[in-house]
Amino acid sequence: MNVLRRLFIAWDGTNYVEETARLLVASGANRLTPPGEPGLSSRGQVDQCDLTLDNSTGRYSAMNENSPLNDGTETTDALINGNAYHRPMYLEVSIDNGANYYRIFTGVIKLPQENAPTSKQAATVKIDCRSLDERLLQRRMSTLLSAMTAWHDAGYREGQMIEALLLNANVIDYETDEGMFLVPFAWLDDESVLDEIWQIAGATGGRVYCDPNGTMRYEDATHWLKSPHDTSQETFTRDKYKSLMPIYSDGDLYNVVTAETSPREIDLTDVLWEPDELVSVPPDSAKNMTARLRQAAYAIDQITVKASTISGTDISADVTIDQTNYVQRVELVITNANTTHTAYLRPLQITGQALKGGPTQEEKRTSADDGNNAAWWAARSTTRTRTIRGNPYIQTRAQAGAVALMLLHRAEAPRLTFKIGGVMGDPERRCGDRITIDDTAIMSASHDAFITGISWRYDSAGFTQDLEAVDAASLYPYADTDGYFVLGTNKVGTGTLSAYLFY
Repeated sequence: MNVLRRLFIAWDGTNYVEETARLLVASGANRLTPPGEPGLSSRGQVDQCDLTLDNSTGRYSAMNENSPLNDGTETTDALINGNAYHRPMYLEVSIDNGANYYRIFTGVIKLPQENAPTSKQAATVKIDCRSLDERLLQRRMSTLLSAMTAWHDAGYREGQMIEALLLNANVIDYETDEGMFLVPFAWLDDESVLDEIWQIAGATGGRVYCDPNGTMRYEDATHWLKSPHDTSQETFTRDKYKSLMPIYSDGDLYNVVTAETSPREIDLTDVLWEPDELVSVPPDSAKNMTARLRQAAYAIDQITVKASTISGTDISADVTIDQTNYVQRVELVITNANTTHTAYLRPLQITGQALKGGPTQEEKRTSADDGNNAAWWAARSTTRTRTIRGNPYIQTRAQAGAVALMLLHRAEAPRLTFKIGGVMGDPERRCGDRITIDDTAIMSASHDAFITGISWRYDSAGFTQDLEAVDAASLYPYADTDGYFVLGTNKVGTGTLSAYLFY
């Protein structure tokens, strides 16, 4: 098998340049959640790729003004002054002699790290790359009040909410499941877009990640049940890998799960904000102010203001206020058109309806009352408890109960996972693919599993992968063909459907 690769970097941010001939080593990993994170995590994973390139010609030397990547213009030099930061890149691999190339990583580069040549080592440069969701991690945004109320009134589910946040962040390459749960209220207040999306996904048992093609994806808790990534279902037998480690872990083992819910209610009309000190605007000028609301708002009714001179003369007709309403603040531009007098604003108030509420209720699910493994725990006379707290997107008791039960069914027995090492690389392989593991030396029957992590490496020895996978039966106890009732697909009272409703 002839393995080929292609590396492209857009040094100017737009036009891709092929750097394949200088690529020595590439390695990286794609994972659905951080290593060791339990199910229903409110964290996600920004994937990473490391490149080592030959720099014997000084092409990637940031302090070399004669580098072909530096054109002598400070604003457009590709490397000087850190201009390479967050430039787009992608890496492709072919295992059929170039007939087909597939992406194994799409992202942005961090700042190149140069290794100067020595008597024993040629000059190289190492480039740390991150998947495209890196751009969203430090991007802080706020939600317009009109957008939040529109999402609420339309009854958005979590997938629709995530899609709306991605669109607000100008992400156009995405695929999202519609979702399972209504999320009545969601907003950002100068917060990381990606952190909030991870929290929404964690509150509903789904996952958000950026795939090797650069597509942002949200998959709800039932996604693998109804939409497996790989319909051909690759089978791994002993001749297809160098090592296999089945692992039963107690790192995510519980027989009591409690989920805290944070309901929100629309309050009565009241004063949402007024300044702590007297506000004044000089003559013929404007002042910008941020009114930080005491509570998140559902509606802003009006701004009450009266303007007067220092002697008390009413000049309210000379004062105008432009406002931009966000969920937790109002940006004000106050203009005083009077050419001779400073305007003193008293009163200055914003009134409307606030969203009140917070963590007030809990839903508990136990193996003894709600699970399938009570006898196993009783025989060990032990209890392990998992509590889900601090996620503001678990907002209803029904959602909290479903989340607690979902996690209980996944965590009340030791979970079986697999580490498969030294697999021949396949650039089409993706996290989420359903596979079959069949090693007669250690198992009497084959096991279906879902790939949750792929570590890969390309070097002079070829293209290899190490896989992490979770046993399918531990995720969906009734994962036979007709195990679950699927809305829009199955009909009540027909076929051989077992009619298990999904939580």
